[in-house]
Amino acid sequence: MPTPFREDSRLSESTSSSLSASSTASLTASLTPGLRLVLLVLLLGLTLALRFAPLPENFSAFGALAIFCGMFARGGLRWWFPLAALFAADCIGQLARVPGMGFYHPESMLLNYAGLAVMTLVGAVLGSASSRGVFGSGRAFFGTSLPLAVARTAAIALIASACFFLLSNFGAWLDPLMQYEKSPAGLLQCYVAGLPFWRATLVSDVLFAVGFWGFASMFASVAKPRTLAHQKVDRS
Repeated sequence: MPTPFREDSRLSESTSSSLSASSTASLTASLTPGLRLVLLVLLLGLTLALRFAPLPENFSAFGALAIFCGMFARGGLRWWFPLAALFAADCIGQLARVPGMGFYHPESMLLNYAGLAVMTLVGAVLGSASSRGVFGSGRAFFGTSLPLAVARTAAIALIASACFFLLSNFGAWLDPLMQYEKSPAGLLQCYVAGLPFWRATLVSDVLFAVGFWGFASMFASVAKPRTLAHQKVDRS
């Protein structure tokens, strides 16, 4: 089974205890493949829990999960985790008959899933172009400072969220229940009408993407002592 995150360079035993971005990178690089998979599962569970929490409309963590997986996961897991989370939420909403949740017009639903996959792609492409990542070479994530790391993560989330907006609203335009005129003018009307709803989606994508990055860093800092202890046992 392939490692769920990009391959890392070996962590040196002397790691700085400062709270800089570079120390965060070193901490995260110390995670074993199993712990990295646990981290993904935890974020998936958190995303599902937030979906059914009393949050504002269109305020969810699915986009952030897709961005996180795109930036830090590898192989098929980077694609399947976000899609599995969204599908599980749709199934629960359908079976529990939660208002506003569950299955809906197939074309619109398919484009929403495609939009989530595009968010994963944006995270993968832009994250790789900016840096080798927190789980990469052990260098500082997106530069040398924590504010820069947060700013780059937020910028990637903004671009990914815009891509999702374009695809999901195209699906809404195709939905016969929305009754938009099937013309360029009708499509433009659909996008303009969707802007107020995108505001909450955009804010949640940015906030949760940065939050997931912070959660991953804290998870790594807690898991690091156990990982180093296992490494010492293996050497003995």
